[in-house]
Amino acid sequence: NNIQMAVKIKPYTEALGAEVLNINLGRKLSDNNLSLIIDSLNKYHVLFFRDQDITSKQFINFGKNFGTLEIHPLIPTLPGNPEIIELKSLDTGPAPMAKNSEVWHSDMSYTKIPPYAGILQAKKIPESGGNTMFLNAALAYDSLSTNMKKFLAKLKAVHSIVKTITHDELLDGNALKRFNMMNEKLPPIEHPVIRTHPETGKKLIYVNEIFTSHIVGLNINESDAILQFLYRHIHNPNFQCRFIWEKNSIAFWDNQITQHYAVADYSSLRTMHRLTVDGTHSPY
Repeated sequence: NNIQMAVKIKPYTEALGAEVLNINLGRKLSDNNLSLIIDSLNKYHVLFFRDQDITSKQFINFGKNFGTLEIHPLIPTLPGNPEIIELKSLDTGPAPMAKNSEVWHSDMSYTKIPPYAGILQAKKIPESGGNTMFLNAALAYDSLSTNMKKFLAKLKAVHSIVKTITHDELLDGNALKRFNMMNEKLPPIEHPVIRTHPETGKKLIYVNEIFTSHIVGLNINESDAILQFLYRHIHNPNFQCRFIWEKNSIAFWDNQITQHYAVADYSSLRTMHRLTVDGTHSPY
């Protein structure tokens, strides 16, 4: 039985997400399937693939269809496959570094040209828990009032890597050194509060809880109030979906228009392999 079933796109929730069925990502993608995946990513913002028992090399080759793969400056990568970051929990659950992903965020929004996409493959998953949630920041924008859209349209916000360092950590001398090193390597950057998606022209809310420090030109109380309002607004479950991992599942999200959240509700080993596709557009 060698009949090749046609690739099928099955919407995941009304807000965002779709499952791509009848496809083997270990094989070279046909032009048709590559276009279908790119169009679907622009339409649904995150795509899910099940049962992809593929090698690290095949995983990397899949990622290369969509752009240059980033080799992270700070995080250790998989030996022999520098494009892959291995995200491994402790045997008892999330590792301390996981605190930065247990919050809604857009990856590396603190850089001048943030990544285009993230691709994550589940290698070992807990019996239950350890889901990943995604939200659609364009849908969140659409549901703002006209006056609020007008007010936000002209604003810029500062994004900074050092915002991830807690006050307690700053009291420790080594963390202060790390803070200064991170600040030098990745100085704070301004992005518009409302970003336009480079491919689709959709407008979206482009601030996130973990990396956005303040809105330019407002005093701190005003800035905090607006940011807190926006976070509360985008965290509405109507704009979200929740992906339940299985072994060899792959999630592929457009990092320009989504935020994601790694739910830390598990107490055993969870190992994921991750690729990051470089961005080509600054948020302007």
